Amino acid sequence: MQREHKLALYVAYYLSRFDLDAYNSLGYKNRNKAHKMLGNILGVKPATLKNMRDEFDPIHGFRAGWYQRPMSPTRVRVVEALEDLNQEEVFEIVTSIIKEIANEQNDELKLLSNIIPDKEKGDINREFTTRGITGKKAEEFFQKNFDKLAQEYPGKLIDTRENGTGYDFIIDGENKYYVEVKGLAKEKGGVSFTSKEWQKAKEHKHKFILALVTNIDDNPTLTIIENPSAILIPKKQVITTVQIRWNAKI
Repeated sequence: MQREHKLALYVAYYLSRFDLDAYNSLGYKNRNKAHKMLGNILGVKPATLKNMRDEFDPIHGFRAGWYQRPMSPTRVRVVEALEDLNQEEVFEIVTSIIKEIANEQNDELKLLSNIIPDKEKGDINREFTTRGITGKKAEEFFQKNFDKLAQEYPGKLIDTRENGTGYDFIIDGENKYYVEVKGLAKEKGGVSFTSKEWQKAKEHKHKFILALVTNIDDNPTLTIIENPSAILIPKKQVITTVQIRWNAKI
């Protein structure tokens, strides 16, 4: 894969994940015009940039029909590299790409390019393509059915999904529970924990709850697993992620 196409994937990811906010932050009110102008800067066809964006959309809840196609290794690498960054941080990366795309000696762009494999090959689980949509559906199902758990887990349900805490909800009552929601499209399958989520599961032990929603599209079923770190035996997977630091001389 050409360097220009690799870097364009990061821009496409930004456009998909933050949608209108992304276009506006880059100074574009019209999507088609944005694709044309950005494509010209990045050295890719406007239609190519748009298609790249569409391939990321299923995990962000947009244009979900693309879930029919498995996500390729190059796209997965971009998601894994940027998914823990907030909008401002991804914006910084994207603007650096736009401004420095012509500078092949730029160390930051070299790093970003090296994260993505040159060829579309590798054993990437197809479930990744629908993980975002399935997760959102699972969270919504859990919220709607939380009242059914009130007797066993009394308390107020507090949404912490945007706080980066390592769990999705807190049940705040006489006892406090930390809830991570995972969803499966079928009755069985695999679930992934981030390093922070697994750390919190081990830290809070029986106070940490895995709320597993299976058969999410056909007949959703909620199963509660307390203290999952003592029950599940996950396999560690090491991935390359991007972090941003600001260094200043004093």
